[in-house]
Amino acid sequence: MIMIAKEWKEFYRSALFIITAGLIIVSGWFVLFPYGGMDIPVAFRTGIVSVFQVSVYFLPLLATVYGAFSMAEEKNQRTLPMLVARGMTINQFVLRKYISLVTVFVPAILAAYVVAMIPAKSVFADFPPQEFALFAISTILLTVIFIAIGMLLGSVISQKLTLVGFIIGTWLAFIYFIDLLLMYWLPNVAMKDVLGFSIIYFLSPLHAVQYFLFIKLNVYEFSDMSVLYDHFTFQSPWLVLIGNMVIWVAGTIGLSILVLKRKGVSHD
Repeated sequence: MIMIAKEWKEFYRSALFIITAGLIIVSGWFVLFPYGGMDIPVAFRTGIVSVFQVSVYFLPLLATVYGAFSMAEEKNQRTLPMLVARGMTINQFVLRKYISLVTVFVPAILAAYVVAMIPAKSVFADFPPQEFALFAISTILLTVIFIAIGMLLGSVISQKLTLVGFIIGTWLAFIYFIDLLLMYWLPNVAMKDVLGFSIIYFLSPLHAVQYFLFIKLNVYEFSDMSVLYDHFTFQSPWLVLIGNMVIWVAGTIGLSILVLKRKGVSHD
């Protein structure tokens, strides 16, 4: 609880909180309000999908920044060596740090998205709470994955400028480079390579979470898929999502612990 209270005070006094809340609310309003001028009724899921697709461009970046700089600050301020000297293990520190960051950051983005959805009541023909709940789950899962990735970057790198460079590089890799590589590979994919291609495609948290949300909102229908496309997808979006969570969260947290143990707690 002490660590959560510390993170709470630091985050809500920082510019990152204002930037995060502001981007979510302003981008949400900019996306939703134009639907109100349409001559035909528009389903709420149409707007929520658009909000999610816009959020993908900044929410992972903000979550990575938060996780990375919070972890790097613990190293630079020598908080970690002091806690270890008092009997806390590296494993306990990293796990508690991760839980604290998630506990502080997730309520902030959820509150911001609730405010961003205020126009939805007047803009859309309906407002199904279950569709917003699916959207909220998707954004939360995307956030917790990238906080873990950020913590790994903060564990490895202490210099702020270097850390900024790696954060931006990681963000660009997930947003652009992975898709470019997959697009280059796709024309050469034979039927025997489809499973491998699909696994690599869905290893991206952006692809996995979006696939989960679109299936649950019935944007994609399994019955409408061609036989070929059916081979490229997994029939269980929960399997894709849970697999991503295990690989990215458990993997990056484990690597963060390993890096801190190898580097030691007495130096950066």
